[in-house]
Amino acid sequence: MSFIDKAKDALQDTAEKAKGVISENVDKIEGAIDKAGDLIDEKTGGKFAETIDKVQGAAHSAVDKVTEASTAAKGAADDVAGKVKDAATDVADKAKDVADKVDPK
Repeated sequence: MSFIDKAKDALQDTAEKAKGVISENVDKIEGAIDKAGDLIDEKTGGKFAETIDKVQGAAHSAVDKVTEASTAAKGAADDVAGKVKDAATDVADKAKDVADKVDPK
């Protein structure tokens, strides 16, 4: 595996972990975005209020997108897990039927 591939894998792992942390702490992150904007407004006397509002909006949108993606991924994973469980149960039942035919007790 090349250095580039290892770097890509590391970045993907980090991104996945970040998504999880964001999804678990949405309220705290949203509050921090608002607090940071308010602090900057206060320190600059509102001079950059419009720009700060745009940045806050973009940050809130990013948090929303990560949360939605995480929720969708969890739903998909739950769906796949359910299908795998159903398939495994079906295979186990068929194996039991075959075993009963081969060695009826």
